[in-house]
Amino acid sequence: MAGKTVLILGGGWGGMALAYSLRGMLADEHRVVVIEKNDTFALCMSNLKIMTGEWNSPADARRQMSNISREGIEWVHEEAVSIDPVAREVRTDSQTLKADYLVIALGAGLDPSGVPGFAESAYNLYEAEGAHGLQQALADFDGGKIVTLISRMPYRCPAAPFEAIFLMDSLFREKGIRDRVDLSIHAPGPRPMAVAGPAVGDALLGMLADRDIAYGNHVVSSIDSASRKVLFDGDEDPFDLLVGVPPHKAPQAVTDSGLTDASGYIHVHPQTLEALTDVENLQTDYSHVYAIGDVTTVTLLNMMPLPKTGVFAESEGRVVAENIVADIAGAPASARYDGRGECPVDIGGGLAALAGGAFYASPGPRITLEPPSAQFRRDKEAFEEVLDTWFTG
Repeated sequence: MAGKTVLILGGGWGGMALAYSLRGMLADEHRVVVIEKNDTFALCMSNLKIMTGEWNSPADARRQMSNISREGIEWVHEEAVSIDPVAREVRTDSQTLKADYLVIALGAGLDPSGVPGFAESAYNLYEAEGAHGLQQALADFDGGKIVTLISRMPYRCPAAPFEAIFLMDSLFREKGIRDRVDLSIHAPGPRPMAVAGPAVGDALLGMLADRDIAYGNHVVSSIDSASRKVLFDGDEDPFDLLVGVPPHKAPQAVTDSGLTDASGYIHVHPQTLEALTDVENLQTDYSHVYAIGDVTTVTLLNMMPLPKTGVFAESEGRVVAENIVADIAGAPASARYDGRGECPVDIGGGLAALAGGAFYASPGPRITLEPPSAQFRRDKEAFEEVLDTWFTG
């Protein structure tokens, strides 16, 4: 059998899970190639550790892509600048690569410019450097108003901004100055994490209220850095310190490829992760083209999108890996993603709640929020332990 080439665009959580799964199952004559422009890998959840000072700097959270531990995974340190899904060709800054199987795992990029004043006013929680700056700002903060802002939906790691404000609450209680700090969080929608359903949203609202953290259902229009105010449609909120989640969008190469739909992301088959050309009938005109993780959208039965989380990206990557291996072997590609997943929600004090369940359930997701425990906090730590198997050094 002639060797096949699997080309993976993006070396994030989903892309690396896919690459490791493939390399463990495929014979050596088949190539597993990862195109990743960054020379380091880090999990978004690591920013919370940087914010709280558990890790001193962004360097503590990063692993070198050059230290990929499994032999036979080829890393191309370049940026994918154009994608031809019909030909399964990808052009980088210096070359064109052809794939037998193409998997797009480029994630969702950040777009601070989507909210005027964001870049000048907010500590960007979704960038390690922003979290590092916030670490010092929180250490110096001795009273006033802190606003946490979720700019737009959807955004990746939906629990992260709520974890951040719970951790800030815990931090100021430990310092004995919580009574001098006003904490609030704004997000589009009447409840946090709306895709999980009203029960989970109400439970999170209760957890916020128990800690005297205000929740606002607002869509930001702009931020006035001079007067230090977040401006909404007909409303405003002043701040002394602003923590923000910027708008997200698909990378330009994905948008230019024609793969995206009105959602701005690649609509995929919910079970096979194939890139779709006919969403209504779950059909595609492409052959052996997949997308996983934050660059995708899946419409759930409640008409909301599947959340963008690393847990889902990892599971999706393993399903695609199984199906590619089966297809190469001439066997039926029978692996299916079931839409199940869970995520610990850090609330400070060494505790975490656990949100999870069946997102593909009918008539809508069946999600629960388990009460906080020390075990769930330890489970969250285990997510990062996978990096010790993916990277050396």
